[in-house]
Amino acid sequence: MINSQQNQCYYPSQKLTALINSKKLNLDPAQVLVAAKLDFLLDSLCAAKKSRHYLSASVESFLERIGLWKAAPVKGFYIYGGVGRGKTMLMDMFHESVNASSLSRTGLPVIWRLHFHDFMVLVQDVIHEARKGGAEDPIESAAANLAQRGMVICFDEMEVLDIADAMILARLFSGILERGTVLVVTSNRHANDLYKDGLHRDRFLPFIDLLNARCEMCKLDDGIDWRSDVLADLPAWHTSQENGYQHLEAAFRQLAGDIKFVAETVRVAGRDIIVEKTAGDIGFFSFASLCDVPLGARDYLVIAGRFAGVVLAGVPQFTDENEHVARRFMWLIDALYDRGRFLIASADVEIVNLYQGRQWKFEFSRTASRLSEMAQRGRCKNGM
Repeated sequence: MINSQQNQCYYPSQKLTALINSKKLNLDPAQVLVAAKLDFLLDSLCAAKKSRHYLSASVESFLERIGLWKAAPVKGFYIYGGVGRGKTMLMDMFHESVNASSLSRTGLPVIWRLHFHDFMVLVQDVIHEARKGGAEDPIESAAANLAQRGMVICFDEMEVLDIADAMILARLFSGILERGTVLVVTSNRHANDLYKDGLHRDRFLPFIDLLNARCEMCKLDDGIDWRSDVLADLPAWHTSQENGYQHLEAAFRQLAGDIKFVAETVRVAGRDIIVEKTAGDIGFFSFASLCDVPLGARDYLVIAGRFAGVVLAGVPQFTDENEHVARRFMWLIDALYDRGRFLIASADVEIVNLYQGRQWKFEFSRTASRLSEMAQRGRCKNGM
């Protein structure tokens, strides 16, 4: 158990209360309920660890094999709800609480946290290494490798878009969970709706069943969307004449709140996309790093899957001389628009004057229309 007398902000609910009392957050009953559930999970993990304290791994395995003892698995949480409801914030509070608890003093890996897209990139790498090493079952070998990295895995923004990912998830997670790993997951949708309408979805259903069996489905009910309120007061399109870059940085800081900025590399099929800085599910990019590099439509779908919103600096005016970057920009906007993501950008000119080339004149009219709609959406309190 946690000694709360030593530190009054060990539990997620205590951290949340401290932010509410300091006026950094408004009281949100749905967030309070989820925080309390995460408190209970933390206590369950500590209790499970204590009950197994006197059993060595070999003795535990022997008792399980002969049927005299079986450790009851600790159920994790699958937290789902709309954009801007605080899912990532609550997960981060739980992550900090575990690291501050007695669990962290065991000397063993306890918890690791990463975005789900980054996890799937890691999975592909680990499976590839297992194949190179001659593993009889590379997926099972990868499961064993990953389970050793912590008794709790936190996944932010679980979303399955790729059929290759969908096909390996059930087998991979069966192996991970059989080794006692506990999952804490955030997503915009219920587990039953993951990979909805995807190709060969029937092969993905065992993974959904596994999630439902090993995680409590926890909906972060509709309430105050803090990001919507911030976006309502932030212009979405800035021209360089208006000190656009400075406005972007200020907007990014507002949207990030108390989340720490970190640089990130998003890998797609062996290609690296450099993100100047991220704060949870918001990414800050230069136009050059995102559109003046050899990326295709699929890469931008991954970006739209990774980030709820993109802050983009330095969009140029498009002419006959830079048609190639105009095409990539169009793919980016289509991906963000279709996924309901927001965009805040700085540019040389207003949207109406953005495209002056010939090759994509007809197609870019749709892009300009979508940009205008996204800019207006950002100003509307009910838009995101």
